[in-house]
Amino acid sequence: MRVRVVLVLLAASALLNACAGVSRPNVSMADIRSDAAIARQEHAVVRDSMLTRLVRRAQSRADSTLDILLLSGGGQHGAYGVGYLRGWSSRESDPMPRFDLVSGISTGALQAPFALLGTPAALDTIASLYRAAADRIAPTLDWWFWLRRTGGFVNTERYERSLASVLNERLQAQLQAEFAQGRQLLFSTADMDLGIGRIWDLEAALRRDSAPLERARLLLYTATAIPGIFPPRVIDGHVHNDGGVISNILPLLSLEDFRDLSARLRAAGVRGEVNIRLWVIMNIWTHAPVRVMKPSNRGDLSDRANEMLFWAAQPHALQRLQELARAVSADVPGLSMQVRIAQPQASLASEPGADKLFDRQWMQRLEQIGYEQARSSSPWDSVTSSYLRPVRP
Repeated sequence: MRVRVVLVLLAASALLNACAGVSRPNVSMADIRSDAAIARQEHAVVRDSMLTRLVRRAQSRADSTLDILLLSGGGQHGAYGVGYLRGWSSRESDPMPRFDLVSGISTGALQAPFALLGTPAALDTIASLYRAAADRIAPTLDWWFWLRRTGGFVNTERYERSLASVLNERLQAQLQAEFAQGRQLLFSTADMDLGIGRIWDLEAALRRDSAPLERARLLLYTATAIPGIFPPRVIDGHVHNDGGVISNILPLLSLEDFRDLSARLRAAGVRGEVNIRLWVIMNIWTHAPVRVMKPSNRGDLSDRANEMLFWAAQPHALQRLQELARAVSADVPGLSMQVRIAQPQASLASEPGADKLFDRQWMQRLEQIGYEQARSSSPWDSVTSSYLRPVRP
C-alpha cells in the first residue's frame, strides 16, 4: 500500500513538473539596473522607427493627413470596441479611415491587427472571436495553481490556442503587406522588473529570422495577461504582464516627439500643414460604478479607494490627449491635431454582467451598443472630468 501511495505521489509530481510554473534565469539587482539602459535604447529605436514611418505615410498620402487609432484596455468590454469598429467601417458618411498607426493596450492590443487591416473580413474575424470568448478565450480555474506557482490562478491554454489560430501565417502575410506601405502597429506590456511600460512593434516581431509568429503570439498574450490572474511571461529575461498596469491607452508620442516629426516632415520636403487625427476607442467606461458605501467598513473603503484610483486615471488620460492636441496645434509649426473619443456609457458599469470576466450575453449586448453608436448621428463623446459623473443622452 505504501509503495502505491509513493507511486501516485511521484506521478502527481511528474504531472506538475510537466506543467511547471513560470521560471526565469537567476538575475541580480545589478543586472536589472543595467537593463534599464538597454530598455532606453530599445525605446529610442521604436520611437525613431515610428517617426520615420509617419513621415513616409505623410509623403505617400495626398490629403496632408495622418490617422492614428488608440484602442484601450477593458477585458470582455472590448466587445464594445469591436462593435464600434464594425459600425464605423460600415458608415456611408465619414467612414473609418485607413489608419497610419494603431496602438493597443490589453484587449485593444488583441483588436489592433484587425483594426489596422480594417477590412470587413478582418473585423468579422475579431468579432467572431469575441462572440465565442466564453468558450474560446475565457480561462478556466487552474486547480493546481497553489502548487504550480505560475504567477496566476487560471489556465490560459484555450486562450493561447485561439490566439494562435487567428494570428496565423495568413494574417502575418496580410499585416506584412500593410507594414510594407509604412503602416504600423504598436502595443505595450508592463515590465514588472523595471517597473515601466515597454512598447513593442509588431512589424519588428514578425520580421525576426527565428520563429516570428511565436514571438508575436508571446507578446500579444503577455500584453493581455492580467497580473495575479493570468500567468505572466518572461520576455528577454524580464517578467512581463498586461500593459494596462501602466496606462489604459497608449498615446506613444509626446509634444517634443511631434516637434521632431514636424522637423522631419519639412526635411523630407512635405510642405503645408499636416493634420493629425487622433481617434480613441475606449473599450471601457471612464468612471467608477456608483455604490452605496458603509462608512464603518474599513475593508470596503480601502477596496473602493483602489477602485477609484484606477477609474480616475481614465478621464485624466483622455484630458491629457486633448491638451496635447491643443499644444500641437498651437505650438508646432506645420502640424494641427484633433482628438475624437468613443466610450461606453458609465451607467453600464452597474448592470448585470459588467463585473464578470467573460459573459456571453453581456459581450453581445456591448457589441451591439458599440455598433449602433458608431452608426448614429453622434458617434463621438466628450470627456468628463473625474469630479463629475458623465451624461450621455
